[in-house]
Amino acid sequence: MWHFLEQLLVGCGVFSIPLGIIVQLIPNELVLAYGGYLVGSHDASFLLIFVLAWSAFVASQVGLYWIGRYGGRPVALKLYRSFRIKHDKQLQAEAWFEKYGAWIVCLSLIWRQLFAISAGVMRLSFHKFFVVTTIVFAVWSFAFVKVGMMLGSNWRQIGEFMHGFGPYVGFGIALFFLIRYIRSNPSIIKKSA
Repeated sequence: MWHFLEQLLVGCGVFSIPLGIIVQLIPNELVLAYGGYLVGSHDASFLLIFVLAWSAFVASQVGLYWIGRYGGRPVALKLYRSFRIKHDKQLQAEAWFEKYGAWIVCLSLIWRQLFAISAGVMRLSFHKFFVVTTIVFAVWSFAFVKVGMMLGSNWRQIGEFMHGFGPYVGFGIALFFLIRYIRSNPSIIKKSA
């Protein structure tokens, strides 16, 4: 199966970037690293790969948000089952939205479907969702395309590396934004004290 997915990436060339991100059969880190490889081998420009990846991430997240918003909890529960997301994870995501607001979208890097659908179900402001999603996935796309450029023909190794470290990277990014949010709103700490 892995060999087939890898050949699918290579066979589709530049178009495998948005396809791989939207369809989500292949880990997005691997898709982005392949995009970086294409840039490094002069088969595509950095700007093209970056824009394709970034727009595909944002489009897929926005689509899932609206499915959650208009479909509500019944549709969300069916989608969670098809994405193999357990009910307790869904409840935890909703609790985090209640507690942390839009910044929890930063964890979309780890569980894209879960947080985008939950944001819609929880009726998070679309503007906030869109802004945070756009920023987070711009950074993510930029970073992994650059990593793919550095790895060159060894771009396949990113899948093995990120399999173990992906959640930690996502958590670190989310923690960074959470700390920034708390520092910019010191009244939050004063209210809880």
